[in-house]
Amino acid sequence: MTERCGARLFGPGMPPAGQDVTLEWTPGLSLALVGSERPMNVPLASLKLRRVGFDARGVELAWQDAVGTWACQVLDGDAAERLVAGLPPPLDAARDELARGDRRARRGAAWPFVALAVVIGLPLLLLVLFILAQDRIVGAIAARIPAPVEAQLGALTLAQVRAGTRLTTSGPQYETVRRLARRLAGEDAPPRVFVAEDDAINAFALPGGTLVVNRGLIAATRTPEELAGVLAHEIQHVRLRHGLQALVRAAGMHVLWSLLAGDVGGSAAGEAASKLLGLKFSRDAEHEADQGGFDLLVTRGIDPRGMVSFFGTLARSSGSTPPALLSTHPPSAAREAALALRLNALASDCCAPLQMGNDWPPRP
Repeated sequence: MTERCGARLFGPGMPPAGQDVTLEWTPGLSLALVGSERPMNVPLASLKLRRVGFDARGVELAWQDAVGTWACQVLDGDAAERLVAGLPPPLDAARDELARGDRRARRGAAWPFVALAVVIGLPLLLLVLFILAQDRIVGAIAARIPAPVEAQLGALTLAQVRAGTRLTTSGPQYETVRRLARRLAGEDAPPRVFVAEDDAINAFALPGGTLVVNRGLIAATRTPEELAGVLAHEIQHVRLRHGLQALVRAAGMHVLWSLLAGDVGGSAAGEAASKLLGLKFSRDAEHEADQGGFDLLVTRGIDPRGMVSFFGTLARSSGSTPPALLSTHPPSAAREAALALRLNALASDCCAPLQMGNDWPPRP
């Protein structure tokens, strides 16, 4: 059986970003890697499996030989699940261990919310201290929420988005967004992306790393760099965990008491996901995402002038009503002016134009 699932090989003498390979289970009960610089056949008994990736849905197959330690990663969640489901019988124990780890992660998801409920329910003195040092305390609480819990909230929120908006994962627009997002986030942590069939000029990020971009926003961009600027901003919201911080600020007593009673998989988690759709990022969070997005663009060799110019487009647009999750962004003209100041210090030859085809914007 051959799985063409976007695997990347890392090991001695390999490039830092790894190398694309194809996995193939041979009749001789070994793993063949097709596409590497030298043919490799790995005995199944030497393979070790673990979860990896931006949302812990990917799979890594690791082994050692006389040359050193090797790892082959499948970071696309759907492809990883197909790979795990098709493992040869000698790897049944490894597959079972992965499943047990997934169940442990789900069971452990209740404890951060219980801790959150206890902290919020402390006596009046702690409440006063929370008000006085809110930003620092909120950041500390959000930092202690494990990644699997964040991913669970993101999945629940995505389900609610799907209930009201059609999301696509195919076509030129989707491929363009996916390509840009992977370049910005890096191959070791590619975000999950969707294109929403919505004409509003809007995009947003969900906890755990999912990015949703409206086709109306894609159509409003004049260059690939403008779309890359939007994606860089949203990726920073994910990396800085702004969604979790906003949820910590907004969690009501009903949600907290439900979590304290152990209602993590039911109404409490659902209500938390509903709150995420209506939360407001603080101006400080938006400023951090703007500045971090600017830096990310420069690091990846993408001209940040596109990010600044698109804020000008937003400032001139009118008549659209974006979802509550994005209706909180600061005035676009103010953001454009703040970032424009940084362009003066930017070297003229810092970035090469993005090569995304002759027709822009991409069609649905």
